[in-house]
Amino acid sequence: MSKSYNFIFKYFFILLSGFSAYSLQLNLLNKQSKVSNDQFFIQQEKQLIAKSTLQKKMPSFGLNNLIADWNFLQYIQYLGDTEAREVTGYSAITNYFETIVNKDPKFVDAHLSMSTSNSIFAGKPTKTVELLEKSLESITPSSSTYPFFLWSYKATDEVLFLGDFEAAKKSYRTAAEWSKLSNVEGKETIANRFLDTVAFLDTDPDSASAQISAWTLVLSSSSDQNVRKHALQKIEKLGGIITRKPNGTFEIKPPKKV
Repeated sequence: MSKSYNFIFKYFFILLSGFSAYSLQLNLLNKQSKVSNDQFFIQQEKQLIAKSTLQKKMPSFGLNNLIADWNFLQYIQYLGDTEAREVTGYSAITNYFETIVNKDPKFVDAHLSMSTSNSIFAGKPTKTVELLEKSLESITPSSSTYPFFLWSYKATDEVLFLGDFEAAKKSYRTAAEWSKLSNVEGKETIANRFLDTVAFLDTDPDSASAQISAWTLVLSSSSDQNVRKHALQKIEKLGGIITRKPNGTFEIKPPKKV
């Protein structure tokens, strides 16, 4: 082999070795970066839980509404950090929810948003029902634009997660009564939808159909895209037939009987 070829070969070998070492180092750094990020998210979650737990116990000094608003903003930021939540989950949601209910039981919009997240993402539907019941003690049909949805969300949890059809039927009936007393456009249609659900539950439906009905109500009532995606996945898993309409809405049919 000539000197020139020998030089080129050595140069190529050194370059290849250097590139391999760089690639190996880069992969190692990426893995270390991911581990570092995961550790940061886990540590951050512990701090958020400690902080939100402390907020539940702190005196309000007459600033209940302000504390509730602040916790809702923290909850939105927390829920929106999907990269962190993929690592840690959503365990702090319940603390934010409980603080808001305790400080401002009439904060209907916050309760509606957090009830679904607490049941689905935090996995605490029993606590959700408990907090909604506490909120409803301070609310009347005229408290806000959509207070009747608190009853329907509670009913959804009672059917979907707790399997308590009797409690759910009572909640849906109350939701219908409250919607009729509201000033919302189409209130009769809304009330009839709740009563149709009661009639459906009176037929003692099989579990899958009942759950599809409840998830469909979640789908139609929530504007949160994560919740809607989760509801569609559940409906599909239960055998429901999903058809997306041109206007972006969905038509849900029960599974075909074999």
